[in-house]
Amino acid sequence: MEVQKDRNNLTGRAITLGNFDGVHLGHQALLQKTTSLANSDQLNSLALTYHPNPAIVLGKKTDFTYLQSLESRIQNILSYGIQEVEVLPFTRELSEMEAEDFLANILLKKFHAKHIIIGYNHCFGKNRRGNFELLQSLSNQFDYKVTQVEPVFAGELKISSSLIREFLKNGDLANTKICLGRNYSLEGTVVEGRKEGRKLGYPTANLSIPQDLVKPGKAVYATLANGRPSMTNVGTKPTFGDDTLTIETHIFDTKEDLYGTKIKLDFIQKVREVEKFPSLEALIQQLSRDEVTSRKIFSK
Repeated sequence: MEVQKDRNNLTGRAITLGNFDGVHLGHQALLQKTTSLANSDQLNSLALTYHPNPAIVLGKKTDFTYLQSLESRIQNILSYGIQEVEVLPFTRELSEMEAEDFLANILLKKFHAKHIIIGYNHCFGKNRRGNFELLQSLSNQFDYKVTQVEPVFAGELKISSSLIREFLKNGDLANTKICLGRNYSLEGTVVEGRKEGRKLGYPTANLSIPQDLVKPGKAVYATLANGRPSMTNVGTKPTFGDDTLTIETHIFDTKEDLYGTKIKLDFIQKVREVEKFPSLEALIQQLSRDEVTSRKIFSK
């Protein structure tokens, strides 16, 4: 699958490749470098990304979850000035391709690479032999340039998709935002729920989120629902004896019927952990405090 933006008539491409899951600051540095080198070399810029994730196809992580949907990933990549995105279907056959064949048949022959920009830890081909050193050793023979981009750090931590997943698992939105350069977000469709929130005076939009996307750890969060202040519960409903994991958001100052609509939920700040309350009255009182806390967050 190929996505194009602002294609021009220049010959050859500056190509970067990777999973780009989350398009975090490390990925952004790679994309920005690619755009810059494409402009200076008078080339088209292309990002080659894999889907599904190799960890899934190779059985290394059967419970793997993405930081964003493929569509969102593509749009994020394009927002950094990349002209074309090519989604390369990752298969076991592709994983067995020799690195030299991947270079010759895919990067050079199919996509006309004239400058290859690779991350510090990205490898391709059988046994992960396709690295910066191999690309550099063949660059004169096949007449292309190669550039390696160094890692980006958040303090002493090297930014990676796996690090961000760990932050999200712990509800650590502050460090997640530092690594992404933006708030973490999820998109889902509003479906019918049990309507318990409505009975408590806090009607919620129950979001159906794709199972293969990362969800923040169980907690109550201050969120933006399509840009509107809200508070969101990620977790079960222990007060009601319901162990089903749901994502439900209460949008402040609205009474709209949202069933069937799509909502982009930006996670701003963790408010509290999910807990079981001794009574519905105690839960209502806590929800009132959550609203006050969330509104204060947005007022800042």
